Amino acid sequence: MDIRFGDHASFHRAAIGMTAGSAILGIALHPLTPFAPVLGGIFGIAVGAAFGYGKPVWRLAAAALASLPLLLMTISWPSLALCAATLALGCTIGERGLRGAMSILLGAVVTLLAMWTALRFDHARATQHWPGAVTDGAAAAAMGIVGVIAMLPRHLGFVNDPVADAVKALPAGLDGEVRSLCDRTLVIWNDVKTKLGEDDPNLGLVRDGVLKTLEVAAKSREAQPQGGSEEQLGRRMEDLDARIAAATDDEVKTQYQSARAALSDQAKYRDRIRQNRERLVARMHNHVAALEKFQLAAGGLASARAASSGTTAIQQLSDLSRDVAASGEALVEVGEA
Repeated sequence: MDIRFGDHASFHRAAIGMTAGSAILGIALHPLTPFAPVLGGIFGIAVGAAFGYGKPVWRLAAAALASLPLLLMTISWPSLALCAATLALGCTIGERGLRGAMSILLGAVVTLLAMWTALRFDHARATQHWPGAVTDGAAAAAMGIVGVIAMLPRHLGFVNDPVADAVKALPAGLDGEVRSLCDRTLVIWNDVKTKLGEDDPNLGLVRDGVLKTLEVAAKSREAQPQGGSEEQLGRRMEDLDARIAAATDDEVKTQYQSARAALSDQAKYRDRIRQNRERLVARMHNHVAALEKFQLAAGGLASARAASSGTTAIQQLSDLSRDVAASGEALVEVGEA
């Protein structure tokens, strides 16, 4: 399972808006109220959330409601907690489900921590000689910076990597040749994923191709003959031939002949298994080669995009996509045979 961070642009806008908005409002409110750092931070966080995610009317209304306990109640941890919860609710408008609940919970805790940071900063001994407006602006900016953390649940997500799960599911006793092909497909996957990016539609095709390789590799373990080696089987057949030739009792001879026929059938069965496995490994080689061609084309596409002339590379990648898809289907058919 991987942790992904999405929509960087919105997060950056929100962070800039919260920090700059809190600082400006803290300075602007300094002549009007002794609660300028906290009020500036409250409205600055709301402004940043609106700048990053929209719905400015609702967020500013939530900031106004969150400021009422500061103006109408005695300053205490319960009143600050009420402010923080109200502001967190306003900043998470648009979020739903478990993510929304987590955003509200984290937002309330972080906002309360941000208020404490602003108060500590405003009353710090090191800031006592600063101009009052500068101190309030810096304290409000500190509150806005801490408040940015409350936006993280909007952007963090947990993503399952099916390729990693398939690798973990591979049996321990894989043939060395098959294992090396699996390792090669993983190298291709990691390289193509880096070159194309998570949002490229061709990435899903490569993922499917890699998963098919790993799936067939796991099945190849079942295609290996079980029991003794072919050399041991050959020695047993030679021994039975000698026993049959030396037998003088008809019943003994019949039993040896029956055992010899069973070993002969076993040898034929092992030959079929070996032939099917060779076909499977040959198809895997072909499929991995197709993935390697796609890998090279993906590298060419990345270079072409950098040069703003990727039309030819895109067409080549599209053509190879069909080859990979066809190879993957053939590989699955061989694996199911």
